[in-house]
Amino acid sequence: MGIRTADFGPYLQEVKYLLDTCIIAAVLNQEHGHRHIEDRIASARRGSLHISALTAVEVWVGLARRRTPRAKNVWFDALLRRTRVLAFDEAAARQAFAVRRYLEQTGQEIGRMDPLIAAQAITAGAVCITDNLRHFLRVPGLTIENWLRPPELAM
Repeated sequence: MGIRTADFGPYLQEVKYLLDTCIIAAVLNQEHGHRHIEDRIASARRGSLHISALTAVEVWVGLARRRTPRAKNVWFDALLRRTRVLAFDEAAARQAFAVRRYLEQTGQEIGRMDPLIAAQAITAGAVCITDNLRHFLRVPGLTIENWLRPPELAM
């Protein structure tokens, strides 16, 4: 008698990744380490990559600037087809309130969008993929990975 994957149900939940705006910008701007991000995106399991609707807006605003190469828009459109865009719903809003309140009470404010994106990652049970450790490490309950500067590239 063999053991089936279905027998482990909740124990085998797939890891979700929420890509922060700075990670997408690093690829679009071909920052040092961007190829590592592209490799991680390419090797990620189907359905594991997510971006916030808020991140999508931030990226579209950046891409709308004059003289943005068409290739950047094409790459982002391809990324959107490969990821799930998470709506900012009531659960995320409640979590964002808790995050912002904590950061304000502890004197650690981190801007306007970062608490919202962090809250979405927490609500979705996703690992936040960011290079902005200075901000996101302040958020309790948030799991973070940096695909731009992995340990072997960090100095």
